[in-house]
Amino acid sequence: MRAVRLHQIGGPENLKIDELPDPEPPAGGAVVRIEAAALNHRDVFIRQGLYPKIQLPAILGADGAGIVESVAPGADRSWVGKKVVIVPFDSWGDDPRVPGKDFLIRGMPRPGTFAEKIALPLDRLAPMPEHLSFPEAAALPLGGLTAYRALVTRGEMKKGDHVLVTGIGGGVATIAMLLAQALGAQVSVTSGSEEKLARAKSMGAIAAVSYKQKGWDKELLKQAGRPPEVVIDSAGGPDFNALVAVVASAGRIVIYGATRGPAEKLEMPRIFFKQIDIRGSTMGNDAEFHQMLALVSRGNIKPLVDRVVPLSRYPEADQLMEKGEQMGKIVVDCRK
Repeated sequence: MRAVRLHQIGGPENLKIDELPDPEPPAGGAVVRIEAAALNHRDVFIRQGLYPKIQLPAILGADGAGIVESVAPGADRSWVGKKVVIVPFDSWGDDPRVPGKDFLIRGMPRPGTFAEKIALPLDRLAPMPEHLSFPEAAALPLGGLTAYRALVTRGEMKKGDHVLVTGIGGGVATIAMLLAQALGAQVSVTSGSEEKLARAKSMGAIAAVSYKQKGWDKELLKQAGRPPEVVIDSAGGPDFNALVAVVASAGRIVIYGATRGPAEKLEMPRIFFKQIDIRGSTMGNDAEFHQMLALVSRGNIKPLVDRVVPLSRYPEADQLMEKGEQMGKIVVDCRK
């Protein structure tokens, strides 16, 4: 099979399309022929050396969708031929509140999805929502799970809430908007791109403002007419105090990343006088993954796919991801 492997830290030239032996199904497990796989910032961070405990060479990729090709002797043969999405992690652990010490995201150190095939236990597979194409299904797992936990479990979002999603355009942010709307929320967004803000408005955002604009939090309140009860943020950085200012009293700010660095000069009095909760969130557990898929099927939700790049041209997809100009997910066609 062909697989994308990172051989050393550095530029995209270190990502090679290698020919490797086909995998064998593990005991009680299956081999999936991957039709499509999607990129996450994690894949670029690993290539750049900005990730802990990197082990090389590595087949990257956490997200994927495909068809079960074979199962191990004695395993449930009804899986053969099924369209599946791949659970993007292993070993959450016994505590649903927090991942355990053995928790791993797929795609380093264990083989990832940027390959023609992958071998996995059956409990790492889930039936693919019937209304999705393979690229749409591949765009869903990590981003959808992260967004669902941030909104529902950690954000305690309720129908009728106003939810602010920062950095619209990224995979998690975009699916967070779609999931929140399906759950009955009104959604507002921020971005540094006017094009992405316009796209979000066309998707039903009640407010869309540029975080580059001075006093953007006041403009957001003006457009939306009400403060958000829930904020979903992946940026942190110098604007974090604006989130503290804009969120409703007794609101929740849920953070799942820090792409703009640490929060600066956090206004503690405003936090405690407004009774604000600031909550961290990472990925999600098995139950949340299946709840997210059920919501996607029930709501007929389709993740946004920015573009599809052939596996044979994977370094191009990596460079697009590094630029961060996409609206939705960058997907790899593993058949080409």
